[in-house]
Amino acid sequence: MTQIATVTGLPAPGQAEVAVARQTACGHDCEHCGGCAARTAKLVVRACTAIPVEVGDRVELYSDNRVLGFAALVYLGPVTLFLLGYLLPSGLPEAMRYLCGALGFVLGFAGAMACDRRIRRGQQRVAYQITRKL
Repeated sequence: MTQIATVTGLPAPGQAEVAVARQTACGHDCEHCGGCAARTAKLVVRACTAIPVEVGDRVELYSDNRVLGFAALVYLGPVTLFLLGYLLPSGLPEAMRYLCGALGFVLGFAGAMACDRRIRRGQQRVAYQITRKL
């Protein structure tokens, strides 16, 4: 996925801090959707760069596809585990099946939270790469 970003700092050689506007589902195409008046938040991330950049440069930023994997984990994991917990123990009474489904949902949510904590601690990073100056 590529985005347009602005270089805000140069913490080390080969690295740059860039500010990226968070994207919304509608893409801020307010002329066509009637005007949502949503504000875009700026996200500051650290990116690798092989090209010389300076503070204030507008650049094209590439992020790898692990972001989609994380989104699938967060959105599909709890729902999938709920359905598995509810549908697999078909011999149990209905109340126990609901309990197994709820336990599956909680486990899926806990897995997503653990993944988020690993990312925040820096144990696993979403890689960003500056591909070119604009």
